[in-house]
Amino acid sequence: MSEFQYHEFQAVERPLSPEAMATLRQFSSRAQITSSGFVNEYSFGSFKGDPDEWMVRYFDAFLHIANWGARVLMFRLPSSLLPEASARVFVPGTDSRPRSESMETAGSGQRLQRGANRPVR
Repeated sequence: MSEFQYHEFQAVERPLSPEAMATLRQFSSRAQITSSGFVNEYSFGSFKGDPDEWMVRYFDAFLHIANWGARVLMFRLPSSLLPEASARVFVPGTDSRPRSESMETAGSGQRLQRGANRPVR
């Protein structure tokens, strides 16, 4: 059975600069990179970037799907829009967690991550 992974990042609040796009290109020669996103499918090999870092530096949304059942969905939202206490309602379970952290490039924000890095039943 062959491996399949899909990674998609989207920039909603701010477009990627040409410099940012050039930096992202260093991680994949085959990815579709535009001022609003990065999309790549892998049939062999794996993603070389760090989704958490890319969400802080460049993007507002991330989706990862793999044929072995891994699913990750992340959003970066302003803390004022979705306080952590409210976010917890949307991410129940032990592998799902809202994470607050200071984001130098975008001010303070809230990232929601819903991840299932195990087979979905």
